[in-house]
Parts: sequence; C-alpha cells; structure tokens
Amino acid sequence: MSLIDSWPALAERAGGQLIRAGVGLPARVVTDSRSVAPGDFFIALKGERRDGHDFLKEVAGRGAVGALVGRPTEELPEGFGLVRVDDTLAGLQSWARAHRQKLSLRVIGVTGSNGKTTTKEMIAHLLRAGGKTVYATRGNLNSQVGLPLSLLELRPEHTHAVIEMGASAKGDIARLAALARPEIGVLTSIGRAHLQTFGTLEGVARAKWELVEALSAEDLAFLNIDDPLLAARRKSAACSVVTYGRDETANVRGINVRQDPHTAFDLVVAGARRAVRLPVPGLFNVTNALAAAAVALWERMNLIDVAAAFPSFAPPAQRMQMKRRPDGSLFLIDAYNANPDSMAAGLESFVSAFPHWPRVAVVGSMLELGESAEAEHRALGEKLAALPLAAAVFVGPEHAWVREGYERSGGKAPLTATEDRAAAREALTQSLTPDTSVFFKGSRGARLEEIYEPFLMKE
Repeated sequence: MSLIDSWPALAERAGGQLIRAGVGLPARVVTDSRSVAPGDFFIALKGERRDGHDFLKEVAGRGAVGALVGRPTEELPEGFGLVRVDDTLAGLQSWARAHRQKLSLRVIGVTGSNGKTTTKEMIAHLLRAGGKTVYATRGNLNSQVGLPLSLLELRPEHTHAVIEMGASAKGDIARLAALARPEIGVLTSIGRAHLQTFGTLEGVARAKWELVEALSAEDLAFLNIDDPLLAARRKSAACSVVTYGRDETANVRGINVRQDPHTAFDLVVAGARRAVRLPVPGLFNVTNALAAAAVALWERMNLIDVAAAFPSFAPPAQRMQMKRRPDGSLFLIDAYNANPDSMAAGLESFVSAFPHWPRVAVVGSMLELGESAEAEHRALGEKLAALPLAAAVFVGPEHAWVREGYERSGGKAPLTATEDRAAAREALTQSLTPDTSVFFKGSRGARLEEIYEPFLMKE
C-alpha cells in the first residue's frame, strides 16, 4: 500500500518543492541507504559523519522510487522522484505529522528512564489479545528521526498505536508529542539515565513530564505511583490521571509479588483480584505489567482477559530473555541498556530468581552518566561484592573503578574486570557448569552480545 496519493501531495506534506515525480509511489520510508529495497523512499539526512546525499545513486540503484533532499543533486536515473526541502529532518517530521493527522486512531505515548520498551510491548500485546489492531514502535525508534519513521508506518486499519518516546535533550519529548499527538501518556519511572545530559534526577523528571504537559484536559496520563518523583507531580497534571504500582493507593495495584524464576503477582483493580503469571523474570517487570494492564483495562478489556493474556507475552530482544544451553546452563540476557537503577534492579532480580543455582554476573559499562560515572561504577563493584555470586565479570573501560569498589567491599567470588572481551569470554568459560545461571547486563555500547553469542552459537 502506498503512503501517499500523489507526488505533489508528498511535497506538500513535507513542506517542500516537487522537483520531479517518480515512477510509482512510496511504500516505505527509510533513512539508511543500506536497508533500501525496491519501492522505498529515501530521506537524505545529514549527520555529523555521513551525509545521505552522498548515497543517492546507490539508493536509486537499489530500486528506491525517490528521495527527500536538501540541496541540488547529481544526475540520477530517469523516473527517480525528488522532493527538495530546506531541512530534510524537518521535512520528514512535517510529513509524519501530516500523516498522523489524517488517521483516526488512539495514540498511546510511553516514556520513562527504565522499562519503556517492555511496557510498550506489553501494552501492544494486551490490546491485540483484546481484538485491537495495534501498531507498536519497532525496536526503540523513539528519537527525533525514529519516531517520525514510526508514524509513517501507521495505516488506516490500525485502531491503536503504542509509540515510545526517548529524550536526549530538554524539549525532545515535547517535540515528539507534538508529532504523535497522543491521547494517552504512560510514564514508567524516573531514574539515573542520561545524567550526562540532564544533570540531576529532577532534570530527568522535568524532561519526561513533557509528555503529560502535552496532553489535553480530555486525555489520560498513567503514572507509576511507586516512583516518588512522578507521585510528587501527579497533582500538576492538567489531564485525568490513573495510577499504577504496588502502593496501596494505586488505582491498578500489584500485590503478593513473587518470583520462581518467573514472576507472578495478583492484579487488583476496583476491589476485583486476579492472579497473573509473567513469562519473564524480574520483579521490576511487575511494574511494567501493571502499566500495561492499566491501559488495557481503561481501553475496555476485562480483568479476566487481561490476566489470561500475560503468559503468552514474549519479551523484546535482549530484555530479560532466557536462553537455555544444551549443557543445562541458563543465560538471562538483559543487555540492551543499563543505568545504575536498572543495573541494581536486574542484579537483585537475577539473584532472587535463581536461589539454588550457581550464579555468574557478566556486566558492562553504564554509559551517559557524566561526572557521576566513576562513583556509579565503584558502586557497581560494591553491589557485585554484596551479592551471592559464584563469579563476576565486568567488561569496559571503567574496569579499574569496578575492581576498586569490589575489593574495598570485600568481594569473595572471583572477579574478572577487563576491557578485553576475549578475556571476559575466557573468564565466563571457566565459570560455566551445567547448572550455572548467567546474567548479562550493560549499556548498548558495551556490546555484550560479543561475549554471549559465541556460547549460544555452540548450541
């Protein structure tokens, strides 16, 4: 299905000038020249290191029907459409905004320091179980580039869109909300992520709260009442608020929480109660599940159906994924991102989920911490020392800080702290036995998949 009715309409929505129409209409919008397929429309973004305009001949050769450009171009094949704008990112966003405005669907925005991707996927899973046709942001396309691409994937048949929103600077969430125009906003948590940018937890909270500020009086915000920074802001919301969490005041509450190693709890709303079993470990996933349940219940699903849908949920890649190896050892992979709060929560959940197994933690750098990086990595070493682990491995340039914290706290288990991934793999090899459980956690830039994937390839 084409994204647009005509090339003049495309130019108008992008706020640009039609240089020439292409043969055929765009079916998909891409910004990476390497992923172009026949029928795609290419956005020539200019970055710090690469300029998409340098790849126009390549994308034409791959079968793209045209491109959005910001400057005069070299000779391109006949039939390759061109729309010119002053700024290609602004043009992409303008087109995405116009595309979203012409669709009638419910948009649910999700943001927070931790849990937003899993919460997004849980919301989509429950709504689909309730018979809705749901679009959910692919991966974590939650940026000033990624979110417009997500909006351009929306189609008339979608009844709901669950859109993840990330922030790397003040005002980012406000700009994303202006594009997506959500009617529901979900805030998961305020944590020590992006401190390099926002400075303090209060700065993080102000940035995430921009989603609530973008909602109208008729809209609805779902807030994690267990988070003190969100709870403190509750009364400042101009829209209606639904709270979720383990606190007794929550509108949607989780009680009797347990882990064995999967997570289970009782879901309580308006005096009714239902047992829920999650197919993923991690006590923090109870909070994610409560957020999703709250949205689904307010979207007219009943409590019984919501509880029944959770066991079939599959977590996103690298987020509390369990992989059992033929020798009986088990890998728990939560290596897509990390900050001090999610690292501590992940380690604690890992230890409590596998009380009778020898446990090994393989952890990597926590990035974007700014001036607090040294203190937080020393604290990570202290945390590892306090846990009942059979062995611990840290990989990253912060290894000396982690080792200092570990040794200062009297860690007893063998610790390998290194920047060398080969050494980290060897340390893991020495620690593996048939009944070992291994937890992997680190920021995306730590590339922990280079450590665990060789072990899984041996299956």
